[in-house]
Amino acid sequence: MATGFKKREVSIDRVTAVESATAGVPIIGDVRIPSVELAPVSVLAQVSPEIIKLGSSQDRPMSAVHYPVGSVHDVPVELVKSNPFNPRAVYTSTAVDSMAESLKTTGQRISATAYVDEQGGITLIEGETRLRGTRTAGLSTLRIEIRPRPASDRSLYEEARAANVERRDQTPLDDALKWKELLQKKVYPTQVALAKALALSEDHVSRTLALGNLSSRVIHAVAENTELLNHKMLNAIREYWEVLGDDSTLELILEVAKNGLGYRDVTSRRKAAEKGPVKRPRATREMLRYRGAKGELKTFEEEGRMEFSLKGLTPEVAHELTTKLMALFPKV
Repeated sequence: MATGFKKREVSIDRVTAVESATAGVPIIGDVRIPSVELAPVSVLAQVSPEIIKLGSSQDRPMSAVHYPVGSVHDVPVELVKSNPFNPRAVYTSTAVDSMAESLKTTGQRISATAYVDEQGGITLIEGETRLRGTRTAGLSTLRIEIRPRPASDRSLYEEARAANVERRDQTPLDDALKWKELLQKKVYPTQVALAKALALSEDHVSRTLALGNLSSRVIHAVAENTELLNHKMLNAIREYWEVLGDDSTLELILEVAKNGLGYRDVTSRRKAAEKGPVKRPRATREMLRYRGAKGELKTFEEEGRMEFSLKGLTPEVAHELTTKLMALFPKV
């Protein structure tokens, strides 16, 4: 039985657009077979998905064809979208600037990961700091490994968080702010469900979420000091903040970072603040002399007590004075 290709009418405008976009590009392989080798990414990115439709790719977005799963590409940054469920919540200018400098001097050593979304766009799974650093550095592309599209919003978040945890990039502060958001959006219905999905204890989740109550000023201040981003220190700072508020906490953060104080020091400061200033009892003092000895009489009227002392008495005089004093009090 004879077989053949079915002819399809193509408008002159579409032919002209394709020829213009690919002019001067060397053709490699069979032009009838869609392949990422037909043109570099920089050229393909200029061609509309509605214009390029070759063979079996006719009903698929351009990115699905030219960014297949498992491949790695230097993708133009303008085509890259941030992860809508990015597990990182806080990005400091210091961290982004440091990444930008690293990318300019040593290049991108680790590929970001992303997937081709339903609109044919490139959506990050993880690599937001690298993306921001790339833009800050004025670089045009981000190296990305294409992964399968996550099955759900929850899967997207969990895959990205797992990558951050493995690299030790995930902080309790990020978890606190992101978990609060995910619970509000009902991505996880309850704290219990969240704890179970991430294989964490419910107490750990509860204590971490409490960090999300910190003010934005305190969050940004503590985020600038990576050595403070551990559970014990962050919770000690939170408890201090709950007692003394923003200004005192910001001063404390600077002191902790400068002098290398530990979470126990912060806890001690907070407990002292809760007790308030130490109130010393007031006393009246009178200097005494008796048979050549010198002494002092302290009277604490508020507490209803007295303190009496003499120094320099001879044994005979001390016995005489003791006898006189005892005569003033009834025997018990």
